[in-house]
Amino acid sequence: MENYSSPLQKYKRQPKLYIDLPSKGIWYPKDSLEKSEELEVYSMTANDEINIKTPDALFTGTAVKNLIESCVPSIKDAWYVPSVDLDYILAAIRLATYGTSIELTTTCRECSNQDTYALPLQGILDHFQSAKTSFQAEVDKFVFKIRPLCYKEVTDYQIEAFKVRRTIQQKLSQIEDTVEKENELRVLYEGLREKQKETVCSSIIEIVTPDGETETNQPFIKDFIINGDKIYFNALEKLYEDNQKALRIPQTTTSCSECNTEQAVQPDLDYSNFFVQP
Repeated sequence: MENYSSPLQKYKRQPKLYIDLPSKGIWYPKDSLEKSEELEVYSMTANDEINIKTPDALFTGTAVKNLIESCVPSIKDAWYVPSVDLDYILAAIRLATYGTSIELTTTCRECSNQDTYALPLQGILDHFQSAKTSFQAEVDKFVFKIRPLCYKEVTDYQIEAFKVRRTIQQKLSQIEDTVEKENELRVLYEGLREKQKETVCSSIIEIVTPDGETETNQPFIKDFIINGDKIYFNALEKLYEDNQKALRIPQTTTSCSECNTEQAVQPDLDYSNFFVQP
């Protein structure tokens, strides 16, 4: 049988841009990332677009995971993408697929008129690339070295939080006794808080004691944080909150087309509509 080469081969997807990861690939496990610089970014395929619109796949995170691996093939397992890279990568995919800006909607606080405005994606990429994050905290002469949460960890926590909210809406609305309702609510939030503690503890790479000794064993680290003075956990929680603020897209000012009222708007990359074709 003669070899046949389709003339369509030369029209296959080509990289639309190249990116350097803000993390520089530091926190990726072995074999989950080929390189951290000059990563090829391709536009979405028809299958990617279908998958990203599937509610269940969005909820579990698999749609975003598969999208990243399809459009940035140098990333072999997107579950391990750290939070400092995630929105940067998704903004690059959006740029490669639909162009240089994304349209967002804002509602005027004075007259409730809705306007759309274009947010340049290159500015978002530049922001994530230059965001100042920190992964070390010192408390009472203890030094805590942490890593950013990976996409799988973030997704698992968000799913757990959603389940708690759904249970509150469905189950607690049927409980009439105030005391019983308060007890049930406390149990639900305590469970979510425990999940949060486990997530934070799992991200601690090393603890250096005031004597200069180090601990990297996860069970010992978890026991120290969970059963120790709350100031340690609170400091780590604040460190994550500060990093989230640093990665948040800066506010932009819009002007209402009806009453000319200017207001500050906080752009939000909502994955459910971020990849909808404009």
